[in-house]
Amino acid sequence: MKIIVEFTAQVKKAAGVSKEEFEVSEGTSLQELLKEVAEQHGPSLKPILFPDSDELHPSILLFVSSKQVMWDEPLTLESHHVVTILSPISGG
Repeated sequence: MKIIVEFTAQVKKAAGVSKEEFEVSEGTSLQELLKEVAEQHGPSLKPILFPDSDELHPSILLFVSSKQVMWDEPLTLESHHVVTILSPISGG
């Protein structure tokens, strides 16, 4: 099934695209997809999403079809889902 992943802010810059389509198996979890996204983009994106481990960086926000979700809450993706990865923007 196809899942759209949208990138914003710093994550968009690291990925080099604003959105991308991923083909995943039925039953794929949000966590599995994010790890696949990080691996695909390698050294530019992986350190932002997973700097020290398999745990998502605590400042990254995740939305699935406009609803914010937490990394530690299991979520099985469905074909209509759009996943948005957002890094908070700061500045003065």
